Amino acid sequence: MSVGPLRVEVGPGPTGGTASAAWRSSVLTSLVGKSAELVTLGLLGVVVPRALGPEAYGRFAVPLTVVTLGSLALALGGPTTMARFVPAAPPERRLALARRLGVRLAVGSGARLAGLAAIAAAAAAIDPQRVRPMVAAVVVGALALNVLATCGLQVGLGLGRAGPWSLRYPVQNLVLVLAVLVLHPVGGDDGALLALVVAGAVAAALGLAVAAPVLRHHHAEAALPREAIRFGVLHAGGAALTQVAHRGGVVAVALLAGAGAGAEAGYTSMALSIALGVTYAVLQLFTVSLPHLVGSGGRADVAAAEAASQRLCAVVLAVLAPAGLVGAALLGRAVPAVFGSEFADAAPTFGPALALVVLAPLHSLGVQVAALRLRAGVSLAAGAASALTFAVVALAAVPAWGAPGGTAAALAGVAAGTSVAAVALPGALPPPLLATGLASAALVVGVALVA
Repeated sequence: MSVGPLRVEVGPGPTGGTASAAWRSSVLTSLVGKSAELVTLGLLGVVVPRALGPEAYGRFAVPLTVVTLGSLALALGGPTTMARFVPAAPPERRLALARRLGVRLAVGSGARLAGLAAIAAAAAAIDPQRVRPMVAAVVVGALALNVLATCGLQVGLGLGRAGPWSLRYPVQNLVLVLAVLVLHPVGGDDGALLALVVAGAVAAALGLAVAAPVLRHHHAEAALPREAIRFGVLHAGGAALTQVAHRGGVVAVALLAGAGAGAEAGYTSMALSIALGVTYAVLQLFTVSLPHLVGSGGRADVAAAEAASQRLCAVVLAVLAPAGLVGAALLGRAVPAVFGSEFADAAPTFGPALALVVLAPLHSLGVQVAALRLRAGVSLAAGAASALTFAVVALAAVPAWGAPGGTAAALAGVAAGTSVAAVALPGALPPPLLATGLASAALVVGVALVA
């Protein structure tokens, strides 16, 4: 069954040949897309700081983080909800369900965006010196475009179309880098900010191109699965809280680091951007495979899907753990060599960030199994543990250590959330796998400290 360029995969459950081939294809597509994304993240993390300098990059990093964190938070829960419920529907209902669920998720994201826009407008009106109206407008505009992109692309993801979803961030990051290089020399800090809108507009165009065939197609309305909305709300809440741990380090450093907070926030942004680029690459491997693992949702399907996800986790961990150790040993020389000698002081910030990368497959496995078992409450509990642990560690570590305290708080938050998921989902994260991941992350931090 197809509509325009969209194709709906139809085949047996996660152990069947058709679904297995589709799963491998989606994982391969994601690997290619994320490899390209890592290249563009490298450009964003290296070229932009060099072009702007430490202080200007610090000023740019905070709005960039707000846009990234805000756009993710506004659309969180949608991709996993689409990928979990649309493929589980009978083939003849999937297009209708993708349209109905996609519109419902978009309306929710739009309502939250309107609330944030009102808050930003009020802040700019009350204290225009601290919250410049131009900055508030750019951030809200970029947020709206990024949410539009996600809402469109997640419709295709639910129908098994992993290509556009995997292409989005490589394209968006590359456009952002080029726009900063063009606009900053012309408009200074404001020119760099406008680059966020340019990149968001390109992503929104891609999302609309993917969603348009589904929205135009005339088909009978599909009833939403009763548990889908509850699942989406709880999963989104957990994912939003996890984002606090992932992205909050930059804001925490900007607020708590004291003298030199601008440069320290820039260091934190550099380290977390690279670490989270890899983290989300790993998470996407699991997300794009979910539509092909769902099957009919029976117990056998879930067990087979969990086993496949655990194997994927073990393979990714076997790659990332040694790479993290090597990276930690080379930080003192690698950071100034890559970013420039003026960024040599940023090297200690990268140790906890590399350990965060090592935990990525464990975190992703917990998210995947919670979705397969329809245990979105576990995602919420794990996210709450992540956010709370991050806040406690950040309050203690950032005033004392600055930027390294910010990345250490992110690491502590993710470790806490992963541990909660392991306890709440018996059998999901096998003890040997969990112990190997946590021990490897701790070893990365130790090597970074002594290197």
